[in-house]
Amino acid sequence: MAYADYEYYKETYLGRLIPGDAFPRAIKKASQYIDYFTFGRITKENASDYGTLSDCACDMAEAVYIMTGNSGNGREKKSESIDGYSVSYVTENTDGNSLEDALRRKLYSIAKVYLLNTGLLSLEC
Repeated sequence: MAYADYEYYKETYLGRLIPGDAFPRAIKKASQYIDYFTFGRITKENASDYGTLSDCACDMAEAVYIMTGNSGNGREKKSESIDGYSVSYVTENTDGNSLEDALRRKLYSIAKVYLLNTGLLSLEC
């Protein structure tokens, strides 16, 4: 279940990063991670009980969009050399870790901001 639609993203969350054609994939992945982090406790019946859930999903969708390389020139330059033309970008990934590991850590840090006080991130509920 997607926790936000594109209209919510644009009009309520005031998102501007993700274009309409890329939003369904990003929000789907973000929503899957929300389900993973919350142990599948959120249902259609109780989703409205968590007021920040849609904002969390939108924030996570933007991270998915950026980290999976879909944002194009939205990446932050780390360094640049002109004569030899060498550009390197800031990355959340560290040596020995996969992109998926870095993405999971980033999304969990976002989920904590929005959902920590709900008890949804706790194994015991």
